[in-house]
Amino acid sequence: MNSEIVAIDDWNVPHKKSDGVRNRKDYLERLLKTERNMKDDAEPLVSWGFHHYFHGELTRQDLDLISKDRPILIIHRSFHEFIMNSRALSLFNITEDDLNHLSKEEKKFASLEEGHFSERGLIAVMPKVMKYLAAPQRLITGLQITENYFQENGITLIANPGSMYNPSIQKVKNYVFGDEDTPFKSLFIPSALYMLEHTDISNLLKTTEDHLSWGEGKVGFLPKHIKLFTDGAMYSQNMVLRDGYLDGHQGAWLMENDIFREAFKLYWDAGYQIHVHQNGDSGLDRLLDVLDENMKRNPREDHRTTVVHFGYSAFDQIDRMKKLGVIVSANPYYVSVLSDLYSREGVGYERSQQMVRLGDVDRAKIILSLHSDMPMAPASPLVLMHAAINRINYAHEVAGPNQRISALTALKGVTLNSAYVLGIENDYGSISPGKYANLTVLSDNPLSIDPLKIDKINVEATIVEGRPFK
Repeated sequence: MNSEIVAIDDWNVPHKKSDGVRNRKDYLERLLKTERNMKDDAEPLVSWGFHHYFHGELTRQDLDLISKDRPILIIHRSFHEFIMNSRALSLFNITEDDLNHLSKEEKKFASLEEGHFSERGLIAVMPKVMKYLAAPQRLITGLQITENYFQENGITLIANPGSMYNPSIQKVKNYVFGDEDTPFKSLFIPSALYMLEHTDISNLLKTTEDHLSWGEGKVGFLPKHIKLFTDGAMYSQNMVLRDGYLDGHQGAWLMENDIFREAFKLYWDAGYQIHVHQNGDSGLDRLLDVLDENMKRNPREDHRTTVVHFGYSAFDQIDRMKKLGVIVSANPYYVSVLSDLYSREGVGYERSQQMVRLGDVDRAKIILSLHSDMPMAPASPLVLMHAAINRINYAHEVAGPNQRISALTALKGVTLNSAYVLGIENDYGSISPGKYANLTVLSDNPLSIDPLKIDKINVEATIVEGRPFK
C-alpha cells in the first residue's frame, strides 16, 4: 500500500487510483514518470505490479537506465520476485555472500548480475529488504491504508494463512489491527516455509506453537493451523505442471519434497489443519500423494486439509480430492487477469480455460471458499464473486463456461465456507442465533442482481460483532 502501483489491472485504494498498463512501453513510461515526479532525490522508488508476460523482461540494467542514483525496487505482481537496480542492491547490501548457502537448483532463481531474485532466491535476500519495507512508520502507514481499504470493501474478518516469521512486524500489525476501533478481526496462520529459514524441522512444532502468544487485541493466531507450500507463483508461471510449459521452462518447488513430506507428517500427527499453497497440477499431485500416505498411516476424521489458490488442476484429481476429504480455498481472480494471456503464452488454451475449475469442485460437492490473497486480487468479496460467477477475462470472453459457479455458491464462498476453512463456522459465516453479529450492508442483492453487475454493488456499512461502522 506504500508502493507505487503500476500493475496490469486497475487499483482503487483509499489514497490513490492506478490504471492498469499491459505492455512494456506504457509500463516503462509510467515508471520513468513516477521517478521524475518524486521530490526527494534520495527516496527509494518502490513499485508493485510488474508482470513480465505483459511488460517484458526487466533487469538491473533496465532500471539503471531509469536512475543510477535513486534506489529502485520492483516487486513483481506475484510478490514472489524482486528486481533491483544497482543503487538498491547497494542500499540493501545484497552480495554474493547472501546466496552462497543456496543449492545449485535454488541459485537459478537468484541473479546478482540482473538484480533479479525469485522464489527460494528471494527468500535468501528478503530479510535485508524487509528492514526497509517493514520499517515501523512505513509499515504503520501502509497498514492504516489497508485497514480503510478492507472496510470500504465490506470485510468484517480477515485471515492471513502464511504469515511471516517476524515478531517485530507482528507487533506493528497488532498496533494497527489490534486496536478496539479496527472495523474487523484478524486471524493469522504461521508459515512453515518462513519458519524453516530460522529453525530446523525438529523445532518446527514448538516454534509454531510460540505464535499463539503473538497476537494482541483484535489480532490472534488460529491454534492448530499451519501453512505449507508445494510449487511456485501463478503470476510468475512458476507453478509446476504435469505437461510442462509451451516454451520449455520449468516451474519451481517452494519446499523440497523430503522437507514437505516430513513437515506434513509432523503437523498431521499433531492434529493440525494443514493449508497448502498450490498452483500447478503437479503441485496438487504432490499434496494428494502425501495426504493419501498419511491417511493410510494415521487416519483422521474432519482433517479439512485445504488446497490454497487451486490454480491449475486436472479433472482426474477432483474425484481423488473428494475421496481424501480435501477442501478448497481458491483465487478466482486468476481467471479474470491471466486466462487469456496464459492460453496463448506459456501454458496453452485448453489448460488455461479450465484454470481454477470451481464448477467441477462444486459438482463434486467439495466445500469451496474464495480468497483474494491480496494483493494477488483486490480484497473485495464482491470482486471475487464476480470473477467466480462470470469468468470473464481480458479478451472479454468467458473462460471455461463449465467452471462457472452460481451466485449462491459464490456468496457461501466468501462467508460461511470461508469460516469453515478456518474452523470458525460455529461463530461466523452466517446470520444465525448464537453467532457474532458480523454483517455487511449492500446497495443491491448479489443473489438477484444481474451477475455482470455484482462487482458494481456498493458497500453501505458494516456491523462487526454488533457494532456499526460506516
